[in-house]
Amino acid sequence: MSDQANEINDVTPSSLSHVIGQRSVVEQVRVAVEAAFADNRKFDHALLVGPPGLGKTQVASVIACEMATRLHEVLGQSVKAPADLNAILLAAQDKEIVHFDEIHEMKREFQTALYRAVEERKLFVQGRSSRVQSIPLNDFSILLSTTDEYSVLQPLRDRMKLVLRFDFYSTDDLTTLVKQRSLGLRWRVDAEVFPLIAERSKGTPRLALRLLQS
Repeated sequence: MSDQANEINDVTPSSLSHVIGQRSVVEQVRVAVEAAFADNRKFDHALLVGPPGLGKTQVASVIACEMATRLHEVLGQSVKAPADLNAILLAAQDKEIVHFDEIHEMKREFQTALYRAVEERKLFVQGRSSRVQSIPLNDFSILLSTTDEYSVLQPLRDRMKLVLRFDFYSTDDLTTLVKQRSLGLRWRVDAEVFPLIAERSKGTPRLALRLLQS
């Protein structure tokens, strides 16, 4: 079963044209990508909001592919000390993307440090002499994914230029999604099964794919 899980998650879109559903999000991202290339700059900082299982992490990966840049993925709860956050921010290069998934799980003190870094493009650290020193950061993009936007500090939310709101999927979109995933994996599935899976998936791709795999 674990091998199947790896396979079903490996067949994912690498461009906006292959993303099923979330039309408003896709159009917002398309415009932002085109503007970034036209102006020769990074992708705008963005907040990705919506219930779990709707493809926020997938869209973050697609954005990096569309921008032809590296994606750094970080779970909010994995940042447990200032050094953790500092290492993440110092590792990112110009125009790369840092995606903080479940940002609402990050402690407020680290959210504060993050929005200061975003605002001033500097990292503030306390040296041995107890004096605060600033370290310049590269010009990278921040993506914040959350299921609870109001648990994210407002100053940090305010620094996100884009807000991408993810909605539950229609039955038709879920039918298309599971059908395409099955074809990509070369699984032999009766066609009448796809709409049945879609109807039982509560508008959530993650659940649809679990049912397809089971």
